Amino acid sequence: MMRRVYYRFPTRFDLNFSLMVPFPQAIRAIAALHRTHTNRREDGNLFKHHIILEIADDHTHFLPVDLLSGIEDMVTESADFRFSVHETLLRPEGRVPVSENVFLLRVVDRGPQSEVFVVKEGTAGSLDALDVRDLLRGTCE
Repeated sequence: MMRRVYYRFPTRFDLNFSLMVPFPQAIRAIAALHRTHTNRREDGNLFKHHIILEIADDHTHFLPVDLLSGIEDMVTESADFRFSVHETLLRPEGRVPVSENVFLLRVVDRGPQSEVFVVKEGTAGSLDALDVRDLLRGTCE
């Protein structure tokens, strides 16, 4: 059992919120998002968001979540994730890559609930920390 934290996680964050589920359940739900996708319509266009999730390893880099089985039993106290959302415009002529949104997430055990810190890396993409919060709350609660 160990904390999985990234030592370069920023001290300033874009958003801080709580998930009303215990830490192991939050980690399990977040890890289940790996390699999933969602669709969204905007201005008559259809966008696909493909989610890639990585977890901190050895405090210096990230590993894909699917390389670790039973992740909720291995992690205690705190876990840092790199949450990448690849945005693709779906058209009749074909798919057009639009952007990649990359976020850092820190999930901290607070007893009956879990506290989440979100930081967006860079300015690319149309998603922000509020979109990540809504996705995580929909997944966990």
